[in-house]
Formats: sequence, C-alpha cells, structure tokens
Amino acid sequence: MAGEARRERVIGNQLSELADVERWLAELVVEWGLSDQTAFALDLVLNEAVTNVITHGYPDGRPDSITIALTDAADALVLEIEDHARPFDPLTAPAMATGTDLAHATIGGRGIRLIKTYSDEQCYSYVSGANRLKLVVRKGS
Repeated sequence: MAGEARRERVIGNQLSELADVERWLAELVVEWGLSDQTAFALDLVLNEAVTNVITHGYPDGRPDSITIALTDAADALVLEIEDHARPFDPLTAPAMATGTDLAHATIGGRGIRLIKTYSDEQCYSYVSGANRLKLVVRKGS
C-alpha cells in the first residue's frame, strides 16, 4: 500500500466490545494485506492492552469510551490506545513472577509481558486525564 493509512475505532469500556474490535481488525488485516505473523502479533497486543484497560482501569464500573487508532506505515503498524481510566503505565509495571512448573504457575498477569514481547516499540503517557499507549509492530515481526 502506498503511503500511510489510518483507521480509528471508538468502543465502550465493556468486554463485550472486543468482538467488534476483532471484526474491525480482521477487516483491516485483509484490506492492508498483512502477513499472518504480523496480524497475530497485532491482534495479541491489541486484545491484551484493551482487555487490561477494561478489566483493571475502571474499578467503579462507570461507562466510558476507549479510542483505538491503527496506522499502516511503510514498515510497521502503529497502534494507539487512549482511555480515561485511572492512570496506569504498563511499561513500568513490575515483572510478573513466573512459576517453575505448572503446579506453581498462576493464572493471569501475563498480558503486559506479552505486549512487550510481541510489539517492537512501546510508549506510554498520561496527558490531560488520558492514558495513551502507543505500540509499534514491525511488519514481518
């Protein structure tokens, strides 16, 4: 695709919205001709990040919106997620302790690690009451 393409989606802060996000992303994967490998990484980081915001960012359950923007640049995809949940920088969160075997493994807590593993660059800021997470997934990553 010549030049950059950018798409944006605004969703509510309910887990039920993730099905709509999945359909939207699947359409973009086809439209932009992304490889299976890149699509997998993008889907994983997007779902983990948005699920974390919805699940942990709104303990009071108040309705709000989350803006997801995706840019198809020459060699990478740039994912930007903005929400008005409580401030949280996932990039400075302490690493989760890993179990030595299945008997000692815990459920949950792996989302941030997956985001860091499957995205090539990460940037977080909290500006004017909004969390802004930017994730870069290089094509072919």
